[in-house]
Amino acid sequence: MYYFEKDYIMRLIHGIARMLARMIFGEEAEDSGPETVMESACRADYDILRELVDEGRINAAENRLFELLETTAWEDRQKAALVLGFYDYVNSKDDEFLAAADFSREEVIEGLEEAMKAVHMEIPEYLRIG
Repeated sequence: MYYFEKDYIMRLIHGIARMLARMIFGEEAEDSGPETVMESACRADYDILRELVDEGRINAAENRLFELLETTAWEDRQKAALVLGFYDYVNSKDDEFLAAADFSREEVIEGLEEAMKAVHMEIPEYLRIG
């Protein structure tokens, strides 16, 4: 895949995350992203997930994300903020970093869709890639 195609997919994923954040949280999360609407407990777990990602342990972070979605009593809006923030953060990593962590942009898209379903929210058809 050519660089401009990878960059395009990266921008699409980022755009989807921001559009969903706006749909769910309104202007509250429009400019600064979904992490700004996270409550403290959610934000603490988000920070841990980001640390795992930064260590190149994206698969472990994603597993932890789905564990949090299943076990926490947070409202779906908080869980959605966590999902959107997480996948937007993973998507911000370059292709070399993702490859070294055995993760791909396709997995970002698939994980985002699956995680949004886990919080009882579907990505509208017009925002889906592929």
